[in-house]
Amino acid sequence: MRNNFVSQIDAFYSKMTKDPKISANHITTYLALANLWSLNSYAPTFNVTPEEIICHAKLESPQELRACLKYLEKAKYIKIYPTRIPSNGIGIKLISLYKNGTHNPQNDSRIIK
Repeated sequence: MRNNFVSQIDAFYSKMTKDPKISANHITTYLALANLWSLNSYAPTFNVTPEEIICHAKLESPQELRACLKYLEKAKYIKIYPTRIPSNGIGIKLISLYKNGTHNPQNDSRIIK
């Protein structure tokens, strides 16, 4: 799964460089979610508390987190699944940005050869 993780991060960087609305908070939130995904053994969907995300992403407030998650979901970086039990946090799925393993970083125009 580590190769999928690296491919996912490479594909994220490719997509976000073309995204004019993405901010530093969105980027740190996504990278925090990717780290939490790895800590959850790369489960397709994993539960995480807002406090964990805020801590990992170094965000200032729950309002910032909500805005970041809302944008990331709208821009199709992630999918959010509310849980029935608030203490379980929220369900997160990182949408596959590397199109089932076809992302090739060597074809990426931002890499200087």
